[in-house]
Amino acid sequence: MKTILVFVTIIVVLSIATLTKSEADFNGNTPGCGGSNCHSTQSGLVTTEVLDNFQVRVTVSGTTSKVGGELVNSSGTVVAFFNSTSSNPFILTAPSAGTYTVNAGYKSPSRKWGSASAVLTVTGVDEELIGLKPDFFQLYSNYPNPFNPNTKIRYAISETAYTTLIVYSILGKEVATLINEQKSPGIYEVNFEAANLPSGTYIYKLNAGSFTETKKMIVLK
Repeated sequence: MKTILVFVTIIVVLSIATLTKSEADFNGNTPGCGGSNCHSTQSGLVTTEVLDNFQVRVTVSGTTSKVGGELVNSSGTVVAFFNSTSSNPFILTAPSAGTYTVNAGYKSPSRKWGSASAVLTVTGVDEELIGLKPDFFQLYSNYPNPFNPNTKIRYAISETAYTTLIVYSILGKEVATLINEQKSPGIYEVNFEAANLPSGTYIYKLNAGSFTETKKMIVLK
């Protein structure tokens, strides 16, 4: 059965070229596949969220048909997979903390896959990754979420770029500017305090050069 590939995580530092040269056959201990029928890549195809207990929630956009995905450890061994599932999003569970890659995608309406890398720890936070140079821009899910009154937001900068990180209300009103400066390549973390904000859903948006990504967080008092 053929499907597709995608990377996932909470803190990114793996090279996309390392484990993603193929379509998603999810064939035993070998990630991906080789041959002439490989899927084509598409950025932004997959979104991911690192959960508790070494779980990663994977959402694949662009299809209403079945999807698939695999979780690959730092040694290149597949440790969890779905060849095909109607659940979208779906959850992959790692056996332990560590650096993993999630490959995921779909076969219909055309063979597509995307990729990202992920580090899973007991808390979902690995302090040793701060300052490392990532391979691509990314905004991570805040931790904890929901929260009161503080949460941490991490983001990856792959090349020097003027960067802003702004929090908005669900109605689009700006409530806090967390970053507004040029950033060199690295993985960064910023603390957001919502002590003066009411309970509710908020949007945080990262702009770095031409890259833009938004995520939701919940203040729960």
